[in-house]
Amino acid sequence: MSFYSSDAAAGTVTVRRQETGKDWCNFLWNDGGFQCEVTHTGASSSKFVSATAEAIVLNEPKSGVVYFRDEETRAYWNAGGWPSAVPVGEFRCIHGQTFSAVRSERDGLETEVAFAVPDARPYEVRRVTLRNKSGRVRRVSVIAGTVFRMDGYAMPFYYNAGTTSETKYLADCSAVVCLSQNPYAKFDCPHGFVMSSEAADAFEGYLDNFTGVNGGLTRPLALEEGNDLSCSCATVRARCGLLQNKLTLAAGESRTLYYFIGFCESAHALVGARAAMLAEAEEPFAPERAERFGRLRTQCPGARFNTVFNYWAEKQVRYCAIGKKAVRDNAQLAMGFLNFDTVRAKEVLAECLARQYRDGHCVLLWYPVTDTKLYSDPAFWLGWAVCEYIKETGEFSFLDEEFPWLDGGGASVAEHLKAAARWYADPANAGPHGLPKLYYADWNDALNIPDENAESVFMAECVCLLMREFAELFARAGDEAFSGFAHAQRCRMADRLNACAWNGDYYVRAFSACGTVGDKTSGYGTFYINPQSFAVLAGVVPPDRVQPLLRSVDGAVTPEGVRLCSPPYPRYDARVGRMSGMLPGVYENGGIYNHAGCFKVMADCALGRAEEAYASLGAIVPDGPRNPSEKTTVEPYVFVNCYLKHPAADMKCGPSWQTGTSAWGLRCYYEGMLGIRREYAGLRISPCLPSAWEEAYAERDYRGSRLRIFYKNLRLGSVRMRIDGAWAAGQLVPPFADGGEHIIEVEF
Repeated sequence: MSFYSSDAAAGTVTVRRQETGKDWCNFLWNDGGFQCEVTHTGASSSKFVSATAEAIVLNEPKSGVVYFRDEETRAYWNAGGWPSAVPVGEFRCIHGQTFSAVRSERDGLETEVAFAVPDARPYEVRRVTLRNKSGRVRRVSVIAGTVFRMDGYAMPFYYNAGTTSETKYLADCSAVVCLSQNPYAKFDCPHGFVMSSEAADAFEGYLDNFTGVNGGLTRPLALEEGNDLSCSCATVRARCGLLQNKLTLAAGESRTLYYFIGFCESAHALVGARAAMLAEAEEPFAPERAERFGRLRTQCPGARFNTVFNYWAEKQVRYCAIGKKAVRDNAQLAMGFLNFDTVRAKEVLAECLARQYRDGHCVLLWYPVTDTKLYSDPAFWLGWAVCEYIKETGEFSFLDEEFPWLDGGGASVAEHLKAAARWYADPANAGPHGLPKLYYADWNDALNIPDENAESVFMAECVCLLMREFAELFARAGDEAFSGFAHAQRCRMADRLNACAWNGDYYVRAFSACGTVGDKTSGYGTFYINPQSFAVLAGVVPPDRVQPLLRSVDGAVTPEGVRLCSPPYPRYDARVGRMSGMLPGVYENGGIYNHAGCFKVMADCALGRAEEAYASLGAIVPDGPRNPSEKTTVEPYVFVNCYLKHPAADMKCGPSWQTGTSAWGLRCYYEGMLGIRREYAGLRISPCLPSAWEEAYAERDYRGSRLRIFYKNLRLGSVRMRIDGAWAAGQLVPPFADGGEHIIEVEF
């Protein structure tokens, strides 16, 4: 696409057009819990997210604004066009890893608004720069601030943010504060504020005085009539914080102001912190801060892949783990983290382990626990992720660490894993065919069949995979008895699965008293991709079934990608549940569901199907020939959960940023295509790269060392490898104890 470009080495994307079909967003945050969303048109909104995922929302969506006004003509505009929609020239938005900057030019004035979030501070910094290129003296007002929201605290219905807060102006620090006396505020910084680095000429704390009844932020009455801010305050409703700074710029002169928007402990504390905040204002914009997202690096012939898999996929995984508290989701994110941050992976796993019940199953969501329904799959993802963690780190001692049960007491990680295995092995959790009960749902929450004895074929495959992993883990840990138990369970489940779930061409999805889901006779939803992918990943497909299964999979793949199920259900079907009530082609009901598409890519890689894997991952990574961002409207640097296939929104995207596709997409590339696969003894390099790729390159950390991996396609038909110049006996990169850099040359 001509209106954006990317710099994979720097981890930046530059957007040159305001109209993209949707906001192309960037997220900025710190480890203290403060996060800010910035759109490519220059709007922002912020919130605080606690360690328990409770969110306190600072302001209304897209209400963080910066206006510029020519004091001679009274014409006003925004650097990025939001919210005034006034045309500007030379528009640019640069989204980086730790900053966003929106710049443009109008009537000889060049303006830039840059956003960043400092470390461990509960606020965002907006750096506003003006440059007078007009050749004459210019008088300009900068009006910056936000519309306060300040909700998220648990309060009785007769309380709300409005009734417990008011705006005030603090002349001592040029700030409007939204002071709260909410007795339910549980955090250290319950008040909101907007502060300017220079003394304000006017302020506004009452939004209605700025916008008027009909104006809104797009056509605010005060700016339409050429007025200054009214210096008013507010409570109950329409609470805002806006500051007006009047500047005089000589020809060629540049000026920079800073605005701070966030939370504070008190008005007194804000006044006391002002000097330090001003002294540190430029620090969040330091270029080296971007390296926090740069542990994985790659260079390959695919430009889109270079954009996504340098910085952005890593950043997206980190973002998804903020405020997302679900064992299923977080355990999968942890497996993504293992490629670049084992410390964070362990933290995520620790949270998940503490949400497991003594009987072995896990809760789905916790804020604390908000969903008490029984789901069949969370314990599977947790167990698999723990195995992967120990493979990556070699920390078998993790098995001895203790974590609490959700229903009281505690036990070692090893006992947590054993409890999960016993729960899946318990006949009470199996249906008539001996396969795992679906319960409320498995991975697909929308497939909630109304039968308490419904069985999930997908979960049967997951159990086979988990028991295989447990058998190897406990054998290496010296627990041969439990290893044997896990192996026997795997064999037993695989036999049951293959005896009843194969329809001659592929595996069905589920069984219930309502009928078989995902079979040739189902009418709609005759084919589901997940049971095929996980049959391969679990290694339970008999050799004589591999080719029929692959023919079925390839026949179901569309040019745009992989549908979760096909054909979609045309109307609600009570035998299937919620997903059939979605419009055809929407999300789980026949949408191009990229999370599931990634499972398929990993299965392709497991079978050495390089061309198929590349094609399917290429349909997931945004802005390809079949999923151009011009059509889908998705940001070309992050994964999206679903491309919609309903005629009314053909290939438009579902939510971006917050999706499990981020972790799996990252794994598909680094672990699948590049073949950097963790084992207990080291990293096995088994590339599965398309024939057209002559070379590729990757960097990653491994047990304290830095690996630089060079791939060369010599069309050998096999893989050979040099480690630091010496030929290796096989494809295994062993752990290094020197903490240095090592060169891995892979020829295939």
